Amino acid sequence: MIAVTVQATLEALAGEDVLDDAEKAQAARFVRAEDGRRYRAAHLLKRHLLGMATDLPPQDLRFGRHDGGKPFLLGERGPDFNISHGGDWVIAGFSWSGRIGVDVEAERPIAFWREIASSFLSTAELAVADGGDFLKIWTAKEAGLKAHGAGFAIMPNAITVAGEGDGFALTIDAMNLGGLWHRLDEAHMLGLAASGEPPQIAVCRSADDLDVALCGIRPPVPGLPASR
Repeated sequence: MIAVTVQATLEALAGEDVLDDAEKAQAARFVRAEDGRRYRAAHLLKRHLLGMATDLPPQDLRFGRHDGGKPFLLGERGPDFNISHGGDWVIAGFSWSGRIGVDVEAERPIAFWREIASSFLSTAELAVADGGDFLKIWTAKEAGLKAHGAGFAIMPNAITVAGEGDGFALTIDAMNLGGLWHRLDEAHMLGLAASGEPPQIAVCRSADDLDVALCGIRPPVPGLPASR
């Protein structure tokens, strides 16, 4: 999995015209230019990461969506994957061993979290959570719901996150998910949830870092366990 700043992604990848017409049109629809930049960066990263993982040209990848909205690769079997973008960061991850979901969020004032707490904290969490927990719980639940595939068709306050240190666990519709938190900087938190073994996280703050991380991705060798 790769976490990279929007700026570094665009410096490394924006010169390559690999997005399809629908992705380009969506990027152009955003009213705020920074939202369009984040969207474009996330989908460029997605295509290049999955291209390296499958040994296919990134511009040739085609995608569909499951009933819950989770995207998947069309054609030959590929890895499960997910993307997220928020604030200064974009995230793309994949897994050959199960479902994966990722979420990156920027910190918000404590008043914001308290205003929405009852809509995303379970009864058990409301009893014990404090301001320092809100961002972690939110990213864990959104990553978990994206891994499951239901998205917000399942209410976040129906799920309880069990967390200790940088790791967490949660169960959604009998799907057991393990996860990791990673603080990208003072203002941004990454949540990763997976039904299989969580992939390693490469954090890239420059175009050179991203080039190195992408070059380290290899497609699975037939007959051997898939690399992550």
